[in-house]
Amino acid sequence: MPKKDNKETGLQITEIMKVGPKVPKISGKDWEFLVYELKKLKVTPGEAYRIVSEKIGGTNVRFEWKMLRLTMFIWARVKENEGMYLKPKIDTVRGIVSERKYKQFFYGYYPDLDFDHEKEVRLLNKLIADKGVRPYFKEGYYFYEGTKKPIPQKILDRILWDK
Repeated sequence: MPKKDNKETGLQITEIMKVGPKVPKISGKDWEFLVYELKKLKVTPGEAYRIVSEKIGGTNVRFEWKMLRLTMFIWARVKENEGMYLKPKIDTVRGIVSERKYKQFFYGYYPDLDFDHEKEVRLLNKLIADKGVRPYFKEGYYFYEGTKKPIPQKILDRILWDK
């Protein structure tokens, strides 16, 4: 079952898509010892920020990243649907992963990891096909790009499940 209220989650993801990925800014000399210790442990600043924000900040980076990828996929399928031709899902996935926006969000959430295009295509395709993700393909989680109008369930069913 979904973790949060559909509309609330959809609005949060839409807001993140507007603002962009969160990039940590750490400054000040009070942090010298912490930086020294993190370097000894070979922890990158991005990795340290991600761990601390998950533990203290109450953010769930994995959930947000999953929902952002699903939102990008839904938006691409809606555009294809408006053009009256739905490409095969794998072609849509390749197009999404090739976009600059996808890479920016990837580095925003995982600055310590290297971007591998083929791996990301495989992971996004696997995510979309996963039965555990189906509860998130409901009306209220996704809004039309640039609006706060929810995408109806009828359209979601068409762009996701019709052959």
